[in-house]
Amino acid sequence: MTTRDWFRQAERTIGSAENARKAGYHEDAAFLAHHAAYLALIGVLRGKSLSTSGHSLYYMMKDLEGVDSGLIHRARVLDTYYIPSRYPYCFEKGCPCDYFDEQISEEAIDCAKAILEFTERTVG
Repeated sequence: MTTRDWFRQAERTIGSAENARKAGYHEDAAFLAHHAAYLALIGVLRGKSLSTSGHSLYYMMKDLEGVDSGLIHRARVLDTYYIPSRYPYCFEKGCPCDYFDEQISEEAIDCAKAILEFTERTVG
């Protein structure tokens, strides 16, 4: 499995996020955006023979070279969507579909795309 394989899957996953947003499944779009960034970062880390555990984009990115504070912020934003986008227990009342809207899903996709662009530049 190559770095390019991880990137290809990340690109497909961001496409799935965009489809979910268009269909009104904003909680799914936010989760998929996080997952796309995760896949791309795994590709970078494996390409550099670095290991990681967990799903925190912030912790995956914070020690990579060339990561600016804007990208770190985007990683933190996406990390806040990882669990609440899927589980009702994250909210006092209701379920994720009550809390995620088009603005959130657009923000999540924009954050993920910025991270994907960074990963492509990093590996070349």
